[in-house]
Amino acid sequence: MSHLDFFKKQAKNLLKDWQTQTKTVEDDGYISYHYDWKFYDVGDLFFYYEFDDKDEQDIKLARAQHLIAKMVGFKKWDDLIHASETEQELAELLLRRFKHAQDVQNWKKTLRFTGVAQYGAEAVLDYAHQYYQLGDAKEIVHLPTDKITVLQGKFRSEALNQFDDMHNPAGSLRKDSSVFCMHCRKAFDFKQSKVIKDNEKNLTMVVCKNYPNCHGTYLDYKVLTPTILYGEARFAELERGMQAFPHLKLDAKVHCIHCGKEYLYNEANVVVSPDDGEAYIHCKHYPECDGTLIDMMSADRAGGRE
Repeated sequence: MSHLDFFKKQAKNLLKDWQTQTKTVEDDGYISYHYDWKFYDVGDLFFYYEFDDKDEQDIKLARAQHLIAKMVGFKKWDDLIHASETEQELAELLLRRFKHAQDVQNWKKTLRFTGVAQYGAEAVLDYAHQYYQLGDAKEIVHLPTDKITVLQGKFRSEALNQFDDMHNPAGSLRKDSSVFCMHCRKAFDFKQSKVIKDNEKNLTMVVCKNYPNCHGTYLDYKVLTPTILYGEARFAELERGMQAFPHLKLDAKVHCIHCGKEYLYNEANVVVSPDDGEAYIHCKHYPECDGTLIDMMSADRAGGRE
């Protein structure tokens, strides 16, 4: 099946779910709509895209096609069907995963956080394959233990070493991090985590040290120690800093009013706080200096002081 045929089929599936609509009029005149959906949670999606009563009653294939295009990031159906091969492959991958508005929101949030979209459609497609494969791997924690192998030795070490190579989505976990598992509510050093493998699909996942009694994975960890970001996640935050403070450019020299030292803005650290999970831009000399973004003034304005 071609990408175009797949998109047409999904629009028809969405229309079928839309056609299951039943309308209820309350005593006070309030109208609510309910759907016995199979493919797409249309009621949830309509709320997300702010459909009103008139919109929900306008049940047409063209409208379903338009919504399918919007879900995968296009303004209209015509843009989707005339997109590049890479863009259409990405759209098909996403539509195979999207059922609820939360699925769409999670993907958009991930794109914003990683900043991968700036590198083009091929980079986004590669990331999407990794992102959704990760979701598949997370599910193996629920398999019977006789279908799982707990890795030991170098295989376990290699899996944990990946986190210092930034192979985790947020880049916030490091091998020396202290973590808190949100499933079993226990704290431990990340390097104490177990690594399991699905014997049938050969997928691996880093899981809570208390597996199999706990089904938490590293995706459920809260990092308890400040974590310095690297790679794409770091540069995405630096770019947000430039949007907030126009005098900042990646190659601009800045003066930290806390430690009095100068450096290029692109040498600044980005640190994830364990308190709120937010990323903050800090002085190049963090943690010795606790200067932050608002403490970075133009070196020219500072008089070129060292």
